[in-house]
Parts: sequence; C-alpha cells; structure tokens
Amino acid sequence: MLIYPKDIQEKLGIDQLMELIRQRCKSDFAVEFLEKARPSSRIEEITKWLDQTDEMLRVISSGDNLPSRDFQDLRVFLKKIKVKGTFLQAEDFAQLKSLLALLYDWTQYLKKHQEVYPELCSLTYGFIADQNLIKAIELIVDEKGVVRDNASPELASIRALLIQKERAVRTAINKVLRKAIQDKLTDEDSSVTIREGRLVIPVKAEHKRRIQGFIHDESATGQTVYMEPTEALQLNNEVRELQYQEKREIARILTRLTDLVRESVEDLDKGAFFIGLLDFIHAKAVFSKTIDAVKPGVTKNPMVKWYGARHPLLWLSHTASGKPTIPLSLELSRQENRILVISGPNAGGKSVALKTVGLLQYMFQCGFLVPASEASTFGVFRSIFLDIGDTQSLENDLSTYSSHLTAMRYFDEMADRNSLFLIDEFGTGTEPQFGGAIAESILGQLNARKAFGVVTTHYQNLKKFAENHPGVVNGAMKYDVGALEPLFELEAGKPGSSFAFEIAKKIGLPTQIIENAKGFVGTSQVDYELLLNSLESERNKFQKLTKKLEKEEKEVISIKTDYEALKEMLQDEQKRLIKEAKARANQIVEEANQRIENTIRGIRESSADKEKTRRLRSDLEHYKKTQEESIKKEEKRKKAEEIKVGQHVTIEGQDTSGEVMNVKGKQAQVRFGNIISFIELSRLRKASAQAARQESRARKIGGINMIEKMSQFNGEIDVRGVRADEALQKVDEYIDQALLLGTDQVRIIHGKGHGILRDVIRNYLKSHQSIEKAVDEHIEFGGSGITLVTFR
Repeated sequence: MLIYPKDIQEKLGIDQLMELIRQRCKSDFAVEFLEKARPSSRIEEITKWLDQTDEMLRVISSGDNLPSRDFQDLRVFLKKIKVKGTFLQAEDFAQLKSLLALLYDWTQYLKKHQEVYPELCSLTYGFIADQNLIKAIELIVDEKGVVRDNASPELASIRALLIQKERAVRTAINKVLRKAIQDKLTDEDSSVTIREGRLVIPVKAEHKRRIQGFIHDESATGQTVYMEPTEALQLNNEVRELQYQEKREIARILTRLTDLVRESVEDLDKGAFFIGLLDFIHAKAVFSKTIDAVKPGVTKNPMVKWYGARHPLLWLSHTASGKPTIPLSLELSRQENRILVISGPNAGGKSVALKTVGLLQYMFQCGFLVPASEASTFGVFRSIFLDIGDTQSLENDLSTYSSHLTAMRYFDEMADRNSLFLIDEFGTGTEPQFGGAIAESILGQLNARKAFGVVTTHYQNLKKFAENHPGVVNGAMKYDVGALEPLFELEAGKPGSSFAFEIAKKIGLPTQIIENAKGFVGTSQVDYELLLNSLESERNKFQKLTKKLEKEEKEVISIKTDYEALKEMLQDEQKRLIKEAKARANQIVEEANQRIENTIRGIRESSADKEKTRRLRSDLEHYKKTQEESIKKEEKRKKAEEIKVGQHVTIEGQDTSGEVMNVKGKQAQVRFGNIISFIELSRLRKASAQAARQESRARKIGGINMIEKMSQFNGEIDVRGVRADEALQKVDEYIDQALLLGTDQVRIIHGKGHGILRDVIRNYLKSHQSIEKAVDEHIEFGGSGITLVTFR
C-alpha cells in the first residue's frame, strides 16, 4: 500500500496511538508485531485482523473464567534449548512450565469455543500444545523453581545423606561453640554461621590460637575471626563432596529434561509465535475497549460512510478532563461526492476533522477496531496521501510553500480512483490570489482523476469550485453566531464562513479598523460573508426549534398513550355497568310481572272474592311501596356520599382507589397512581376505610411517597456503555422498583454492540420469577438493542 509522506504516523498522531497499545503488550514478541503493523489494501487481511481483535474483545468482555493473560516471550527459553549440550536451570523450567500451561489453556479454550471465536481458534492450528510436557516438568521441578527430591533415586539418596551429615556437622560445631562461650573465647550471643560454604564459629582474635582449626574470614575491624574447628573439618569436607554430587545429579536430571523439551522445539516455536500474536491481539482489544471502538461494516470499494466517528486521542484527552467530544459523520462515495472541502473559522475543528479521517482510515486498514458507530462502513484505499502542517524542509532548502507544492506534484502524479488525499489549509503559504488559483487547478486535476479527498481552506474560489463541480461538496464547521463560539460539528452541503470580522469585533479590535477592512475586501465579498452568517444563525434557530418540537411530540405521545389506556379502561367499565344495570332492571321487571300475574291468577281463582281480592291488591301495593322506598334509600345514600376534594374513591364496581384532586360540575379529577383522569361523579363511590388505609399505605411505604414515585418512574432504563456487573446491579434495582410500583411493562436499553450485554441481561431476566417474558422491542423502536420486559 502506498503511503505519503514517510512521517505520516507522526503527523496524524498514529505514533501516540501505537505507544498506548505498546503499553498494553506483555511480551517483546507482541511489541515486534506492533512495530510491523502497517496498513494493508487487501480486504482479506483487513477483515481477518478486524475479526481477530473483535473476537478477543468479546472474549475479555464475556465474563468467562479465562486462562492466564500473563503473556511472556517463550523464545527466550527456546534459544537456550536449541544449543546442544546446554540445559535450562530449574528456575527456567518453572517459568517455562507456566508458559506451556498458558499455551495449553488458551488453545483448549479457543478450540472449545471455536464456533464463537473462529478466527482466534484458527491460530491454534499447525502445532500441538502438549500437556504431557507440562506434567514432565512438574514431576522434576516444583513451583519455586527447585528440583524435587524424588526427581531421581540418586538425588533422593544424596540429599538424605547430606541432611544427615549437615546435622552431624552442626552438632559438632555447636559443641565447640558452647565450650568457647563457656571459656569466654567468644561472645555469649554468638552463633554458627557460614563462610565459603562451610560452617564456622566466631572467635575473638586474641583467643584464636586456643581453638584448633582453620580461619576462613575475619570481621571488618579484625577483632573477630571465623574458624572452622578441627572436629568439624572432615564432616564439612564430606558435606562439600555431597553438595558437589547433588549439583552433578541435578545437572544430569535437567539435561535429560531439556533433551525431552528439545524434541518438541518445532511445536514450541509455533507456540511461541501463537503466544506473541495472541498478546498483540489482546493489547489491541484492551485498547479498543478503552476508546469504545467497534468493528464497522467493511467493503472492498473505496468509500467513507461514517457515523459517530471520534478521534481516539482527542476523546481520551477530553474524557480525562470531563469535556465532551463531538462525533464526526461523513459520507464520500463514487456515486455521490468524493471530495469534501471544509471551511469555517480558525480553531473551529477543521484540522481535527481532517486528522480524524486520516487516523481512523489508517487504523482501519491496519486492522484496528475504530471508535465509530457499528452502522458505519469503511472502504479500502490503495494509497493515502497527507499534506498537513508546516512542511518546511531544511535538508532540501525548501520553503513551506515549496514543500506543499512538492507534495501536490506527488499527489498529481500518483493519485487515482483508489486514493485518499488529505490536505490541510489548501493553497496557503504564498499570495492568496496565486495560491488560491494553483489550489483550484490542483483540486480540478484530483477531481478529474476520481480520487477521494478531504481538504480544509479559507479560500472563496475553492468553496465556489465545490459548488459548481460534480463530485466535490462543501462542508462547514458549525458555529454559534450569537455567542461567536465554534460548535466543532461538521455539516456537509454548504460552505462555512471564517467569521473574521465578527471575531475581530469580539476580541475588541477598533470599529474603524474593521470598517476599513471591509472596504478593502469589497462589497460583494462582505455581502457573501453576511449571507453565510445569516444562514448559519437561521439554521441554529431552526435546530433549536426542531429539538423543542421533538421533545414536545414525545410528551404528547406519552400523554396520548396514557389517555387511550385510561379511555379503554373506562369504556370497558361503562359497558360492564350498563350490562349490570340492564340485568338488574330486567330482574325487577320480571319480579313485578310475576307478582302481577300471581295477583290476577289469585283473583280469578277466588271467583272475584272481595276480601281475597282486596288482600292481593294490598300485597301488590306493598311491593310497589317497598321498591319505591328502596330506590329513595339508594338516592339518599348516593346524596350522602357527596364526593369532595381529598377523599379516596373507587369507580363503581372496581377495587382500585384513587384520590380526588378537584370537583367541577358533574365531573371529578381523580389521581390513580401516576394517571390523572376526569370521571363522572355518578360513577364514583367513597372508598371504604380499609381501602383508604391500604391506599395510604400504598402511597407511603417505608417513608417513600409512592404516588410521587409513580409520577417520577421512568418506563425505561439505559445501561449502554456500562460494564456487565454494574449493568446487572442497575437492572436488578430497576426491576424491583417496577414491581413495587405495579408496572406492567418496562424497556431496558442495552444497545446492539457485540450482543454480550444483551445476553447477560436476558439470562438474568429469564431466571426472575416475576417476569413473564423478555423479548426484542419492535424493529421500528430499537429492535434487538432494547429488551421489552413484561411482568406476570
């Protein structure tokens, strides 16, 4: 892949990014992989690198009990092993065993999860991670790097005899020491020590001839000598000989063990490569997690279709200081616009936008995950050209502008339809009239070659070129005209103003100077700038109104939803009451008809007996009066139940009670939980004392105002960007609150991402006894990025 200039990494800040990844490498081998990382124009390589890093990111975010990630360079030991006749020391074998265990554990883990992590698993092919070799080392060397006593029968025998002889030496020497202390030949607190590998006792220099033996050392002052008594001489010699035998036996054992390891050196070489590469991929994944990077969509065609792209170094800096980072959205394609001309005020973010494009494209083609939305699509370019900053060349005796022209000549010669060029402050460095003309001519050539590019400029002729030539589009860095402050947000489709006069006025430059400058520029140019400023101001106002309307629209939708739900409930209740009233009326009519028929039948059967007829009519009249009195009592009862503000009431036929907020005419305003409704007074009944107490307790449980809680309760929780353990804690607390408030359904926003957070939350929800189902939200309202929870 063609890259220009050679120091593009320093100019784009890629060297700083590489250093941050280097800090996360555990081994020198991983650092070597990092230093060799270069952008590729082969989509197969790029996709493989992206998949490897993406899979590792999912591995470390999975919550699994992972193998050790203390990656070390296995080649250090292999270099020693490859020299015949040499052997590794016991402490080397202890480290080698740990690395072999790490190698075996990772190969087994990846093979076990090969369907989930296919690219990482493919790295384990072609070599054998032998657990038998680990067991062989374990039998010989312990965790502290010491050869075990039972490594061989000979070693066990030597060490047993060595312990016996050392004990005899110490017994003999202690006997001499006690006698020396008793005879005041040494201090009372003296003890046996070691000099040149032999046990000795301290003796005052003036008494050294009173003890037979050999002097091995003396103190710094010369007042004490360290003697090996004659009684211990032979025993010490025997101990020394046994120690030599022990070393020879250990050397023989380790040589045999080294030869065993040497037989697997080919597999171990491949295993060393695997560990180094895995360390490198792990470092990339850890860094990707730090900058919230993802694997974007990939296409072999050169294109830029980015959403929410962020400059990683700027984002880290702003995050550390608590500042926001405005993301970049940009689209360049063959079918639409290939070249973006960005204009706007100084310090408005033009250069940052250009560097973001260069840095992220370089990262992508190196196979690094990028800090952008997963909906973004990155294309592959065969060459990337950059001209940015002060490129004055002292070696070649070139001025800044000459260096720019040298770069432009290279661009013109090498750029094609698969190239991406990035030029900052296009045309500057010489007289604006001539610099702008040359820049326009070069831009025309690059456009004719169908190259892709991003350039920043203040020149009007380049803005007008973008307006009048297909394939080229203007872009502006947004600016708050009222506050005269940059918003650091790119907007494609229109040129930006430099706001030179406005900024000069804000700084306090005298009005006369500004007016004179306007005269020098010319009326048409000033009018053009004023028009751009006016458009910017109107656009800002429109955006604020749009955001306000969107917020109000959401509130209206929420109120409408609550209203429709309440309306449906009331309609159902109304239907039920009418049905019950009709049934009761029919029952009364049937009873009345039955009594009338019985009366008529009795009169007929009594052959019009006057006394019996009178009695039957009296009974019928009594029934009529009884019904009338019952109706009057019901009316009195209803009148006695006059609804007042502050009372607890229920809808007739319902158990749920609410509080009367206001009474107006024939309607009352009642609050049921977090819903306030207007209901006909005739349909309301005073709540019983028990219901009122229950309502009071429900409203205030444990000192918590439940009505207030209901009104403030949000029907959804957002846990995007939160670690899995923290997200689970938040979701658990939120579910408990929803159950306490009697909510039927809630939404959990976790985002799509790699699906890890969603799976963790779903698994938790499945085990919750109070949850009926947890499914994806409707595709129009978030799809798999949101879980819709329904309670039993």
